Amino acid sequence: MAQKQVLLLARIDAEAAQILLNHSSAAQNELSNAIGAYFESISAETALIGGTEPELRYQAEEEANARYLVSLLRSGSPALPDIRAMVRHIAAKENREAEVATQAARQAQRDAWRLILAISIVLLALPFGGAVFLWRHLVKPLEAVAHATQSIAREDGRKPLPGSHLSEVRRLIDHFENMAEAVEAKVAARTRELERLNQKLTVTDQRRRLFLSKVSHELRTPVTVMRGEAEVALRFDDNILALRDALHQILDSNLFLERRLDDLLTLARAEDGALPLRSSPVDLAHLAQQVGKSAAGFASASGVRLELSSLDKPMPVIGDPDRLRQAMLALIDNGVKFSPPGGTLRLSGTYEQGEVGIVVTDEGPGVAESELERIFDPYAQGKAGRSLGGTGLGLSLARWIVHAHAGGISAFNRYDGEGLCVSLRLPARA
Repeated sequence: MAQKQVLLLARIDAEAAQILLNHSSAAQNELSNAIGAYFESISAETALIGGTEPELRYQAEEEANARYLVSLLRSGSPALPDIRAMVRHIAAKENREAEVATQAARQAQRDAWRLILAISIVLLALPFGGAVFLWRHLVKPLEAVAHATQSIAREDGRKPLPGSHLSEVRRLIDHFENMAEAVEAKVAARTRELERLNQKLTVTDQRRRLFLSKVSHELRTPVTVMRGEAEVALRFDDNILALRDALHQILDSNLFLERRLDDLLTLARAEDGALPLRSSPVDLAHLAQQVGKSAAGFASASGVRLELSSLDKPMPVIGDPDRLRQAMLALIDNGVKFSPPGGTLRLSGTYEQGEVGIVVTDEGPGVAESELERIFDPYAQGKAGRSLGGTGLGLSLARWIVHAHAGGISAFNRYDGEGLCVSLRLPARA
């Protein structure tokens, strides 16, 4: 705009000079038109700029100068020198304004180029920055999760995972951490359970080895006796008494061997969950009396007197008489083994509300309190039992049979500390 005004002022100056030279009316019209165009440019510039107070004040001054030129023009030819002087004055100001505007335009151009350069740099940096952000907060955490998964699979342990500003990735990491903790807890629990089972299997294996060594010795004894008595009988074929005595020894050894083999077979079936029961109504008191009579000879041969008591009243139960007889014989065998020579083994009945039972009481050394619960485990023996030999099957066999009849079995030392009481209990038949 300032450049245009400078050109208009130059035109006004030229027309004024032309009028001074030849007083041409055409030049005067051109001067009037040029001053009008200049005045219009001032008005247009004022409307276009608006702006701050200094700018408005400058525009008002320019507009006043333009009106002054118009007034000089209307005053006629004598005012032409003043018009030219005013034009030069205004032109000088417009030139300065044009120079300032030019510098401002150049500065604006430089600022524009700087802005364009800055925007270009930002636009170029955005993909790189975005890539760095995604690598740090998406790719890197996901790689860490993948490596942590492999570590868990290799059982190398769990390592801490990096954080992320992305909520979805952070949620994934939290879920993975919770899952890893749950897996570690389950693995630890299963490891403890496996260690416990392995320890239990080790103890069971040790007991089985001990049992095999003992049972081989215990079964070899009656076999050796039978063989020896048979050889004696063959040497003394004319001595009837010697033959009868040898046959009795063979029969006793055979009965002992048969009882031990039955115990082994029954226990093996019970451990496999295949203990057969042929249940029927049974009078437990009457059955105990029969067992006592059949075991009296065995007890007597060991120097122990078998005493029956509290078996005069019926004790009705539902059960397998053969298995119950086997259980009571196991208790008697155990009591005879621990009773001292000349001692008494008592077999008695108990009657309680809805329950009947048999108690076998010996006069042996008893069992340590810490071993009372363990003596019913297969192949387990207390300290006294280990010193006296035997397989340790009797009480375990009795427990299997009693539990198969929905009953209970327990052991406790006598109040005077002289002997052990073993009690089996069964539900009474209504």
